[in-house]
Amino acid sequence: MAIGSSLNVMNNAVSMGMNSGPAKGTIKSLAETPVHNTVHVDELGRPITKQQLLEPFVIPNLVGFSVATFLPGQPPHSHETMHELFYIIEGRGIFQIEGRDVEVTPGTFLHMAPQEKHGIWVPKDFQEPLRMVVTGVTIGEKKRL
Repeated sequence: MAIGSSLNVMNNAVSMGMNSGPAKGTIKSLAETPVHNTVHVDELGRPITKQQLLEPFVIPNLVGFSVATFLPGQPPHSHETMHELFYIIEGRGIFQIEGRDVEVTPGTFLHMAPQEKHGIWVPKDFQEPLRMVVTGVTIGEKKRL
């Protein structure tokens, strides 16, 4: 079965109330995963991009698994019902967590709890984009991010 049809089967199972997730796993290559824009846009109108390796909610409460690329300027935000997890793989950046700035480099892991205000940006004097693995888990009845 092709990956696309496999994902459709898994998404249908989740939407029909079968909350155990897919019956079989998947294997994907980051190099072959398309880059998509996210809803997070900086002050210049540039979106954060993601390569989505596992689509949101294919596994119940898991908001997917992706590699995100950040350029300068994402404003702080929070998620009402999601624990968000980040692992830095390339570049340097700044995480603002509840108003406190923390510089992050490859090998840094961060966990943001629900409603914890956070922002991520790359200062203009840094030479390369910030790339990180991003995933999250929703809690409670709401599935809103």
